[in-house]
Amino acid sequence: MPKPRKRTLTRKPAPGAPAPPPEPVRPIGVVDIGASALRLTVADARPGEAIQILEEASRGVLLGKDTFTHGRLGAPTIEAALKTLEGFRRIMDTYGVVRYRAVATSAVREAQNRETFLDRVRLRTGIDVEIIDGSEENRLTYLAVRDRMRGHEALDEADAVLLEVGGGSADISFLRKGQPIYSGTYALGSIRMRQNLASWQSGREQWVRLLRRHIHNVVGDIRREMPLREAKHFIALGGDVRFAAERILGAELPEGLAILGKAPFLAFCEELLGDDVEGLVEKYRLAQADAETLVPALLAYRDLLAETAAEHVLVPDASLRAGLLLDLARGDESRELEDFSRQVLASAQALGEKYRYDASHAKNVAQLATQLFDELKSEHGLSARDRLLLEVAALLHDIGIYVNIRGHHKHTQYVLSVAEIFGLSRDDMAIVSNVARYHRRATPQKSHLPYMALDSDTRVLVNKLAAILRLANALDADHLQKVKDLRVVVEDEAWTLEVQGAGDFTMERLATLARSDFLTEVFGRKLSFREAPAKT
Repeated sequence: MPKPRKRTLTRKPAPGAPAPPPEPVRPIGVVDIGASALRLTVADARPGEAIQILEEASRGVLLGKDTFTHGRLGAPTIEAALKTLEGFRRIMDTYGVVRYRAVATSAVREAQNRETFLDRVRLRTGIDVEIIDGSEENRLTYLAVRDRMRGHEALDEADAVLLEVGGGSADISFLRKGQPIYSGTYALGSIRMRQNLASWQSGREQWVRLLRRHIHNVVGDIRREMPLREAKHFIALGGDVRFAAERILGAELPEGLAILGKAPFLAFCEELLGDDVEGLVEKYRLAQADAETLVPALLAYRDLLAETAAEHVLVPDASLRAGLLLDLARGDESRELEDFSRQVLASAQALGEKYRYDASHAKNVAQLATQLFDELKSEHGLSARDRLLLEVAALLHDIGIYVNIRGHHKHTQYVLSVAEIFGLSRDDMAIVSNVARYHRRATPQKSHLPYMALDSDTRVLVNKLAAILRLANALDADHLQKVKDLRVVVEDEAWTLEVQGAGDFTMERLATLARSDFLTEVFGRKLSFREAPAKT
């Protein structure tokens, strides 16, 4: 099973006092509210030991059928979900679960009455459910796959596509030597596709043709965003592909990783097209809900596999729930953030390359911005996570030039507001896009709608980060990376920016003094500029 992170479970006793007995390690739980089913996993996560699954439970509830057809969850569906979650609550209470994480994905996320649903869940079961976006789904499934396939060449040596076709959407990440550099969520969910074609009254042959056309069109969009043809490995998750693997191999899947040949997998997908839902139920003894999702899901896997250079389909024993367990059991927060930051920054740099950014300038501004952040830590009171968002904004602050150099800060804001970076949520990207927008020209105004759409606390955060980014960008005004190091010195209630590097700093001095107005407004201190004395 997945290996947990180390964590501290006891407090240090007061000097001279006897150490208290260690607190008992309670099981942890995760709940996944998906488009086609609700699932629970209860596990024992002890320090230094593998995570042990104590109990798993699931029930098919087609939340996605309601949302993708009518845009809202119907009363019977909500009641079925509530009864299932009441059962999950009883199971967690039996095991003494205190720490848990319950998440809902696209079916709840897109429902017009999602707040009502979450409120009823909380009041009826006591379970607090968190709606997560596709970026978080990608991160969690990646955690599970990385743990399950540690040491495999697909994560160590070559490019790979990681794909899960769920009921509402398909989550895809492109991995380069194990690092996710592109990720996205696409309208290839099996229930969503079936509901979109539910009103089609013609024959099955025409229905399959329309389904294939839709998949082909979406795959074309994915191909334009990710270098699919460079992928040497194809990693597939999800119940539908696991079913296919069991049928192709003729046995229960091995623990860890199953490997399917490309040709047998493609042939099996074609074979399924000969049966309608009733035929699949009878032939494979499937539940009706499982039979309905099988063909749309496997055709999506099939078309994406065909776009890659992979010769096998890798099916690891991994899932969103396994990723949730790993995330919940982690203990070394600093190491976890460092690892997470590498993944985010690799994805951000790939986005910059897509928009042909000036990598040397971008990386220099990012370095200077994070140095300023660290120098001003006692003044801004922000977190390491905020520092990461600043670094991403600094890396990508100029990508709007790809659209038009005039007003490129505004183009940057728009591009980032709709872009996807692995590990960053839509809320994170709203912060990043606003910070990047204010790296030049006007400071935030009430007439700026994307800025005013943020809540007041987030606007304060954007102000602090944007003020730092404006100054860092000024320090590379010539795009020649002359400033290599800096420090902020407090002198008579003012700040002096002391820089080190090589070359003539006239342009950097003028730009710094011209663009430090926002820093003074946000932090209340005037800024002066000087070169650090030469080291002897």
